Amino acid sequence: MANILTNVRDIKVAQNALQPFMSGLTPLRAFSTNFSPEPADKLDTVRVPVIGAPSQSSDFAGNYTLNADSTITVVPVVLNRHKYKTVHVTAREAAETALPILDNLVMSAVKQLAEDVLKDVLSEITAANFGAPAIPPFEATDFTYRKTLEIREACSAVKMPLTDRALVLDDAYYTNILTDDVVNKSFILPLATPGVIEAQLRRIAGFDVFPSTILPDNGEDLVGFAAHPSGMAIAMRYLVPVAEYDEAGAVTDPETGLTFGYLRYTETSSNRIFVTVECLYGFRAAMSQGIRRLVKPS
Repeated sequence: MANILTNVRDIKVAQNALQPFMSGLTPLRAFSTNFSPEPADKLDTVRVPVIGAPSQSSDFAGNYTLNADSTITVVPVVLNRHKYKTVHVTAREAAETALPILDNLVMSAVKQLAEDVLKDVLSEITAANFGAPAIPPFEATDFTYRKTLEIREACSAVKMPLTDRALVLDDAYYTNILTDDVVNKSFILPLATPGVIEAQLRRIAGFDVFPSTILPDNGEDLVGFAAHPSGMAIAMRYLVPVAEYDEAGAVTDPETGLTFGYLRYTETSSNRIFVTVECLYGFRAAMSQGIRRLVKPS
């Protein structure tokens, strides 16, 4: 059973940190996931269901069980990744300011943890796993609405299901498409607030859109990718500590299951409070047609 935070102060700090953790890992919505606060050890295996396209419907011929097969693959994902970030505050620092120093430090640490986990997961998107780019290499200044239609065509050519498609883009490419004539004319009320004021392009050409400033180029000039959940399997669990801590527990989003571990402990010799946030996870490429890479010219 996972540890449960009981100290009111720790609960407040941990819950405040949950939102930046979730925000940092938003692009993971593009993949198949199995996230949970259930306890696990490093190198445990989690089964992640990956669902591809269903088979065609049938004319009724006296039996409803005919042609009932779907492409459902259970991908075993090993929890072989464990990242953490530790922050600390002294009693004097906490006493000499009205700012919630520990809260801010933990929120900053969790944000960095989420970025590092995301970069690690996206390192799996390579030519070896998913083949040639969806379309020929192009610069950010050439990314237009027409390009998204070409990407859409490329996804359909490999039979990627039309539903649940996502487009993850380097922020320079995302920014350029906001200037496209077709796109910016769509920013009319009531869409103007997210589109013009917040620069949020939530969907385009059948894709959910996620911009990123930390997309790794993976040594292959990667600048984005189109994805269906069948392309990648990701698992996340809570690593139960074996040592004694002042407070320890799993911090989880009840909707998605995204989870990080929270540990608080005190070093009496230096009168410092330490907080560690950590993430136990694993990932694995699944169906090669589930991801189409986008690259820039070398």
